[in-house]
Amino acid sequence: MDARLTIEQIEADPALRSRDDDGVAAIAIGTVLWILALVAVLVWGSTWGVDTERWTLVCAIGALLGIPGLALVLGRRHRRRSRQS
Repeated sequence: MDARLTIEQIEADPALRSRDDDGVAAIAIGTVLWILALVAVLVWGSTWGVDTERWTLVCAIGALLGIPGLALVLGRRHRRRSRQS
């Protein structure tokens, strides 16, 4: 017996669906937080006694990876909505 759920079954049962169906909010918030962290490191990093060069790179990479991630989830949301209408 095949116990796999179909997409229709998952979409019909609210308990199986995630709250953020398309992921746009999660990716957008994460990208904004990386940008804020980058600004904070650039402005106050030297007073924190941390390796500012390393943390600048970490924050910049996080923000830059969020941009194509946001494009992907926005495209997925657009395709999903156009299929539903």
